[in-house]
Amino acid sequence: MKLEQARDLLPPTVQRIAEVVGLPATMKLVAELGGTSWFFAQGVGRNGQARVAALAEIVGEEAAEKLGRYASERETIYIPKCDAALIALRDAEIHRQFEQATREGVSANTVVAELARTYKLSDRHVWRILKRLPELAAPSTPDLFN
Repeated sequence: MKLEQARDLLPPTVQRIAEVVGLPATMKLVAELGGTSWFFAQGVGRNGQARVAALAEIVGEEAAEKLGRYASERETIYIPKCDAALIALRDAEIHRQFEQATREGVSANTVVAELARTYKLSDRHVWRILKRLPELAAPSTPDLFN
């Protein structure tokens, strides 16, 4: 599962940032700064230069420059955590791993126990996830033998 598949679940602010700098740089920004407000300094003064350098360290120099142009001078932008998209991706991946392992003959209980440990969830929560249809459908490929 790739984050591109959850693009529609991303908040509008993050979608706009992704249009400016691309999804990989946006996801680095969300991973580092998600849930916080970031003041987009224009590199004026010592503090401004430090903030631009910090942003470049997170997303790369080119993306930091693009973000600086996108954000008007001295603008503060809230960077959402994107929990809905990340949870949808996790749940879709749990479904995929469960289906694959059970097709290979591993018992459902064994797979659920392993998934619970992998994702640091209770086995009951994994079962609840598996009982729901995933919000993101995996790309379907026809199975010639079923």
